[in-house]
Amino acid sequence: MSMRFTNLLGLPRGEAIVALADEYKRTGEVPTLRNLTLLLLDVGKWQFAKENCRVLTEACSCDADFISSGMVDWFMGDQSSAMALWRIACDAEYTDIVGPIDGPLVLWYAGRRLDDKKLIEQSLTMLKRFWRNIDYREIDKWPGTQAIAGFLLGEVPVDTFLRHWTCNAVALEHRRSCRANFWMGMTMIETAPEKGIEYFFTAYSKSNIAMLQYEYFLAKWEYSRLTNRDLWA
Repeated sequence: MSMRFTNLLGLPRGEAIVALADEYKRTGEVPTLRNLTLLLLDVGKWQFAKENCRVLTEACSCDADFISSGMVDWFMGDQSSAMALWRIACDAEYTDIVGPIDGPLVLWYAGRRLDDKKLIEQSLTMLKRFWRNIDYREIDKWPGTQAIAGFLLGEVPVDTFLRHWTCNAVALEHRRSCRANFWMGMTMIETAPEKGIEYFFTAYSKSNIAMLQYEYFLAKWEYSRLTNRDLWA
């Protein structure tokens, strides 16, 4: 019987990593390897995480795996490789119900972080596919990743995006908050003082369950950069 990832999140990271590594050796299950990779990312074991991502992308060709692999390269300073992998994610098999939306989102992140206006425009053009003829006023709860597309395209007000759209389940709300606050922070990096946007990158730390979202790691990276703190030990 496979271990529940949520149960492992309550263990010390080293103990949880060993448990998942042992289970993967026993079962060879892809979900177990993905969960192991998340824990390795969380403690900054980039090389081990990278090797796992290589196995995953060869086995599944899933956008989430290319995004994780790209994050490892980004954190290791290889931005060109990261963006190449994120471009692949735009056309890979996708995990979100609306389609391959997360690839354009991480490319938007790269464009914002690198001050690459052309890349930002390219990513926004791709995101328009996921926000067509939608009136945010007709939506009364968090609509998933589509919400981020609408927000970055300027179609969804801040209050709606951050506060009005929520999830009823506690775990899902932690994940939503991590995502929404991260993207809010990224839209402010050019206009607000760094101390003024740190808050938006701390939502990742409210609950370990947010680790199931790639924004958890990007937010942690941004907060570490802003505060000059090593958060990966």
